[in-house]
Amino acid sequence: MLRRPEDLRCDSLRSPEGIDNPRPVLSWSVDSSDRNVALSRCEIEIYRYLADSRESAVWKSGEVDTDFPSVICPEEILEEHSLYGWRVRWRDEKGVWSDFSDFSTFSTGFLATQWQARWITTSEPEFFRTKGTYILGEYIEGHLHTMGIYLRKEFNTSDQISRATAYVSGVGYYELHINGEKVGDRVLDPAQTAYEKYAMYSTFDVTHYLGKENAVGMILGNGRHIDSYGYGIPEAIFQLRLEYADGRVENLCSDTTWKCSGGPIRENGIYYGETYDATKEIFGWDRPGFDDSGWGTSVPGRGSELRSQSLEPIKVIEELAPIALERQEPGVFIFDFGQNFTGWVRLKVRGPRGSCVRLRFSELLNKDGSINTLPMENAEATDTYVLKGEGTELYEPTFTYHGFRYAEVTGYPGVPTLESITGIVVHSSVEKTGDFFCENELINRVHECVLWGQKSNLMSIPTDCPQRDERHGWLGDAHLAAEESMYNFSMKAFYEKFLDDIAASQRDDGALPDVVPGYYKLYPADPAWGTAYITIAWDLFNFYGDRSFLCRHYTGMKKYVDFLSTLSNNGIIEFGKYGDWCPPGSILPKRTPVALTSTWYYYHDTFLLSKIAGVIGLEGDSLLYLERANQVKQAFNREFLKKDHYAVTKMSPRESLDNALLGQTSNALPLALDMVPEEIGKGLFERLVDYIVRRTDCHVDTGIVGTKYILEVLSEGGRADIAYRMVSQESYPGWGYMINQGATTLWERWEYLTGSSMNSHNHIMLGSVDAWFYKNIGGLAPLEPGWKKIRFSVPLYKNLGFASAGVRTPFGTASISWERFYGYLILCLSVPVSTTALVEIPVKPKGAVLESERSLADRGIKVLEEKEGKILIEIGSGLYSFRSEI
Repeated sequence: MLRRPEDLRCDSLRSPEGIDNPRPVLSWSVDSSDRNVALSRCEIEIYRYLADSRESAVWKSGEVDTDFPSVICPEEILEEHSLYGWRVRWRDEKGVWSDFSDFSTFSTGFLATQWQARWITTSEPEFFRTKGTYILGEYIEGHLHTMGIYLRKEFNTSDQISRATAYVSGVGYYELHINGEKVGDRVLDPAQTAYEKYAMYSTFDVTHYLGKENAVGMILGNGRHIDSYGYGIPEAIFQLRLEYADGRVENLCSDTTWKCSGGPIRENGIYYGETYDATKEIFGWDRPGFDDSGWGTSVPGRGSELRSQSLEPIKVIEELAPIALERQEPGVFIFDFGQNFTGWVRLKVRGPRGSCVRLRFSELLNKDGSINTLPMENAEATDTYVLKGEGTELYEPTFTYHGFRYAEVTGYPGVPTLESITGIVVHSSVEKTGDFFCENELINRVHECVLWGQKSNLMSIPTDCPQRDERHGWLGDAHLAAEESMYNFSMKAFYEKFLDDIAASQRDDGALPDVVPGYYKLYPADPAWGTAYITIAWDLFNFYGDRSFLCRHYTGMKKYVDFLSTLSNNGIIEFGKYGDWCPPGSILPKRTPVALTSTWYYYHDTFLLSKIAGVIGLEGDSLLYLERANQVKQAFNREFLKKDHYAVTKMSPRESLDNALLGQTSNALPLALDMVPEEIGKGLFERLVDYIVRRTDCHVDTGIVGTKYILEVLSEGGRADIAYRMVSQESYPGWGYMINQGATTLWERWEYLTGSSMNSHNHIMLGSVDAWFYKNIGGLAPLEPGWKKIRFSVPLYKNLGFASAGVRTPFGTASISWERFYGYLILCLSVPVSTTALVEIPVKPKGAVLESERSLADRGIKVLEEKEGKILIEIGSGLYSFRSEI
């Protein structure tokens, strides 16, 4: 049964074109129903492709001993600008080999040589001034930004082309055209970076676009490459590699011979929106034979270092039809898409030349039915289309995006219908790799809100929100949502790039900013934000089993932890800006002192760095940072432990000691990292539970930091029932309250706010709850890095009769589904090849547990432990069906 090649899934690398790593990781997974199967060896073959046919293999690994489904390509195998195919077969521990998988392909970009192309921009930019804005409470005058820039170059090819590859970047954003066609399906490309450090290039096979006479066109938009962040006029770089059938190679490169002009894309920006004047369209500008004698000549740009874009590009993912259309007042029409999402709308319209249709976007409506733009703060979020008057016209913006549920249309010629606009959902095209569902419909709706919120904030960086004039990579939001996002999506390449962004933003003294890329120069980061560097790297290792993240970033992470030590005074860090941000009823933490969260993260990061050093073989550093972590823990307890609970050192005169169990976060955090002295740990946990039940009626009283940990602490302490009551609450504060107020994505605040400050209705930072759903309702969690060992457990919550969860791990799909009925539990499991699973199965005293209707002993399954109400077993790979009496 191992011989089926369809069981093998090869990753064609997350950058299928133009990788610039000479030693890429080749990985695969196996979906097999066979039991107790383990990977012991593999064999990989890499072939060079020419003219769409494979030549002889450039590398055959031979039989390689491995128990993990990935191999690093050896050095000096790959040549740059080449197309490769690779395949794999594997052997189990019994010596049985699979057939080879189908071929997966990738290509290389610039490995050794330098770009011949040069960065260019327009010599005659047209500007518009943005309105003034407030950034972190400070008024900033409007800036001059650039209207859309059009670039072009014509060229001829001499002989038959066997392969043509375009390497291209444009900052902030670009769109590439060849011979009248847009190239590829990427939008808002390239990924956002700190452009003074590096920009990312994309690679396209453009062979089928070319003829003997050709024209290349590029359009440039502002994106983040704007004066507000210290940049300037958008720039482009383009290199076309032409490989002829006779073996010759020719390069067409961007230089100052390229022509430039303005065009129909006028004002544009991710906050501003876009103005498109179809009366200014230039027919044939991107085709050969166009008369560009009236165009200007391009000039050199400032340029950036270039790296291959390794993460999944932003794409149009799906389309949404509006569910309702209302006339708010004469000439003003409001479309409701029924879902808060990120993207734009496609406008379909007929009308006289020069007619102007304006589209405005919002998450909320006012009581009178008009759109409420206050959550947008200073983002104008307005798209304007000027008709050319030539029949039915379709318009979608090119260089902007919005976060919205509602679209207001004014200036429409006549009366629009539901077919007049279509919602276009746009985000980084990460693959969905996880599934969760349960009987509790409220929790399912929260899960859907998390999914939509997470997708809305994957825009080549993990943004905080998609609607207002912010949309930054706030490190607090990023690390708190990381585990949840990895349960739901393939995030390895996305976060690998973000770690590089963090490293690029680090100062020489080790400090990090709160926002990455560092468009806001907010140094140093609050420790509860800066922890993202270490936390995300550690989460990646645990989820994907890849140590390369830890090795590559160890020096930077060490510098950051050493920087934290410079902020401490006898182990305590008083410095902090946000702490347990946004608890109920407040922005700033009410019950949890910032010094407590800052010091806790100092311990957290120091302790994790010790573990990371051990994983990558730096035993000396591991011991050093473990000793430092223990010193921080002792200081933490001296400062914040008051008798039998954690509290602030200073209380108001009106606050008694009995009433000063200062919130769930203050006590959950030290419990989460086992920082509590053993003699009071049990009592502290019981007091925390009592506080949650009596004082908050099983509601959350945490900000974004505490929310990540409070549910886990309760579950690990044996009170998952209390955590389940907290996530099931429908009254304020809680996730269910958001749902009952009409939320389709999670909010920034626990409160339902419609004003102009801190009221985003599409934030992901409270979405950390979704990881708890997978682990403690679905019952699925990794026990060892890369899911080498898995925990399956079935919770018995009141009134919850079934649940399912599944995740595609590096080894294959791990899944669980369970259902309770008539005194029985039915449990179905899928355990990937080469992994083992610990399974906790509820069973009544002296009750039977069967697997495929046979006893565990008959099935060769050993019971590791029996305790009141459950048994613990260990199983190998395969599909299982258990039935127990409960």
